Amino acid sequence: MSYNEAEILSKEVTWKIMDNMRQAGAKGITAEDIIKKENLSPSVVYAALKELYRLQYVFLYPKSKKDKRDRKKRFVCEKGTWGKYGIDKEFDATLSVEGLLDMVNEEIDEPVLRVFKTIYDEFSNNRKLHKFLPTKHTNICPNCLRSHEAMEFFYAIILRSIDLMITESEEFNKFLKARGYASDDSPVLEKARP
Repeated sequence: MSYNEAEILSKEVTWKIMDNMRQAGAKGITAEDIIKKENLSPSVVYAALKELYRLQYVFLYPKSKKDKRDRKKRFVCEKGTWGKYGIDKEFDATLSVEGLLDMVNEEIDEPVLRVFKTIYDEFSNNRKLHKFLPTKHTNICPNCLRSHEAMEFFYAIILRSIDLMITESEEFNKFLKARGYASDDSPVLEKARP
């Protein structure tokens, strides 16, 4: 993460703006609407939007898809919360060049998609869980042509699962110990699972 990126993301106003855009969904929101709703200074909102656009956190809703009467720029939140995390660019490039990312993807694609389908079916068929499902056929991003809400739903599932495996799995603890990254004196992290 660059200094400029860290600076803009550290501001409370940035999160207010992005929250408004995320709530607006795929159709986006105008700067004027954000200014009015949040009672913010126009110069602050326009400066933040300019930086967010430059950093590719937001994009302009395409003119070709807008209502002809709508002449104002509409901003759409580009990146989902779960999808945004930092990884060293050199490390990422090395993984790609060495073919390791392709290998990982080949190994996990099918089982992960199978689990996603099972979880989706469970949420669809259980009234208590149904409320957590992303809304269908709405808020489709005009830029990537997918629902960011749905992508965040599946990101949440996979990231939480990986978090549990790394922080609470005795198997992962053994894996670390075998490679010298954990001590035999370290507490057992395994928790009782239903």
